[in-house]
Amino acid sequence: MCQRRKNGATPLDLATDDTCHDLLEHHATILATMTDDPATLMACILEHCATLSASEDRVVPSTPLTLRPYHLDPSFLWAPPAPRAAVIAWAQNAFIAQLAGSTQPFTDLLEDCACDVLEFFEMALTRTDALLIAEHCSSSEARAWVRAVIASAVVVGA
Repeated sequence: MCQRRKNGATPLDLATDDTCHDLLEHHATILATMTDDPATLMACILEHCATLSASEDRVVPSTPLTLRPYHLDPSFLWAPPAPRAAVIAWAQNAFIAQLAGSTQPFTDLLEDCACDVLEFFEMALTRTDALLIAEHCSSSEARAWVRAVIASAVVVGA
């Protein structure tokens, strides 16, 4: 997207129709926003996960950046390396949190013991954060999407 040809033109400069130009312009805006604030992608990911699990009584927070469906493809190959790595790390933690939040013995553990379990899995989450992920990313669609992100990371990394 940011590469220039020998004549100095970018793909955005070369777009010949409005649809293509709008698509490239939107993508350029997303990349620029992520470069300025890499945490923006994580906010969008959390919003997407919450949307997958949203019920009528739950309010899903909105982010200033609107990702299109192809941006939410589990491989995230379009994303720069640092934000992509953050998404993969979050997905691993989210998977463990989803599993822990739905496993009866974990929910019954005392705070200290639960934190020890999360520490064992090298999660950078508190028990509260883990339970929030388990609650807000709890639908079968959200669980499947998180697993797909992890599977894609394994395939792409192989």
